[in-house]
Amino acid sequence: MENPRSISEMINQTKRIEENNSNNMEHLTSMEILLTSNDYARSKDENLSKTFYKLQEKVEDINTLTKKLLSDLEDKTDDHESIH
Repeated sequence: MENPRSISEMINQTKRIEENNSNNMEHLTSMEILLTSNDYARSKDENLSKTFYKLQEKVEDINTLTKKLLSDLEDKTDDHESIH
């Protein structure tokens, strides 16, 4: 991608996604507390827990990919700046 403005805008949008990812993780943490009983941290509902943990895993994957994308985009801006 050659256009620095496009890269810059993509970085801004990716940062917004990253902020949203943070909010999603906070919500998942709250939900995890609600799904867990006080008795040795056992699940209150096995079926819900299975689905919840799948969701949590996917959100973590999205967080990882978002960070990777942001890093790659920032590398592009560094490369572009070093050329000039």
